[in-house]
Amino acid sequence: MIYLYAYTNHRSNLDALRRMGALWHQLNRQGIKAELIFNDYRAQQLGRELGLPLATTVETIMELDGVVNFDDIVVIDSPESMGERLRFYVEKYKKVFLVKECEYKSRFGEEILNLYIDGALVDLCYEESSSITKENSSVLIYGDSDYHKELLDSAEALGALGLQLYLGSYFQVKYEAELEKFFNISYESDEYQTIINNSKTIVTPMVQTALEAFSAGARVIWLDRGKDLDCVVELLDSIGIKRIHWEDWKELEKALDSTPLKYNSYANLLKEWATLIAQS
Repeated sequence: MIYLYAYTNHRSNLDALRRMGALWHQLNRQGIKAELIFNDYRAQQLGRELGLPLATTVETIMELDGVVNFDDIVVIDSPESMGERLRFYVEKYKKVFLVKECEYKSRFGEEILNLYIDGALVDLCYEESSSITKENSSVLIYGDSDYHKELLDSAEALGALGLQLYLGSYFQVKYEAELEKFFNISYESDEYQTIINNSKTIVTPMVQTALEAFSAGARVIWLDRGKDLDCVVELLDSIGIKRIHWEDWKELEKALDSTPLKYNSYANLLKEWATLIAQS
């Protein structure tokens, strides 16, 4: 069995779920059975929206051995520190793949799948929707979570630009009411894929979302919060995705009113990774 573990902590974004979900879909297209593992049950809500089956849930990555058997393959997309536990997994399982941003060296013989150096991992469903006529809308997808309510500090300025808001899977109910004072339309978390496929413009600080929206044919404006590695920024810049520094709302207003630059393509690693994993 192939197991795909995605980090889905409720204080974090669900980019790992989107990537492992894309990989699950591709393996399924190739007739290869795989199962998903999350570490937060509430992430199943987004999983359903993305057409994924019910995942097994564990508390932390340290509990993988309660699910995965010695002759199984496991793909791990998580920032969690495993320490010597990773050595145990490499020795126990048939194959361990570790998804990492940029360059990362193997420690115990696990195979590293490097994101953003040679391309990215995006579900083919977004490419398939690129020919759909887009609605005349500009949607802000801030993230799946905003535990410290940082978006609220900029909500008035962003709402004044006419941006609609996607409310992430882990947004709190009372917080949603505060944000809706500034945004005309607020989309619910189960509308994520629909928004990506149908929106004319997507504004987001999320790298995975920016790549998915680009693949779907949207105009993409990426809000750089200064938290991403150089190779991530370099990939988005090479594609031609417009980059605006967070809180530079005057530049964002100009970008929303301007014609997008000419885009370049990027390498989608999905089929390559699925084949590599399946043949292990």
